[in-house]
Amino acid sequence: MRKPLKMALHFVVILAIVVATATVFAPPSPPSPPYLSALSDLTAPPAYAAGCPDKRCDRGVQCVSGVGYKCIRFNGKGCTATICG
Repeated sequence: MRKPLKMALHFVVILAIVVATATVFAPPSPPSPPYLSALSDLTAPPAYAAGCPDKRCDRGVQCVSGVGYKCIRFNGKGCTATICG
């Protein structure tokens, strides 16, 4: 009966050493402010300057939605798009 108790004690000691070692050598967590919103982990799409309305040119005819592009119209005769950047 003493042998199982002794083995259990050895197991607990070894487990405590492993946990302490992992805690000591773990990378530090980044500091976080105390007041965070539950939505703070959500990311927004990149915000471009006012010169990037996210429009691309569809077949040289009309401007349609297209992330990262700026569409330029030509006097009602077509369009062209450039990449914002």
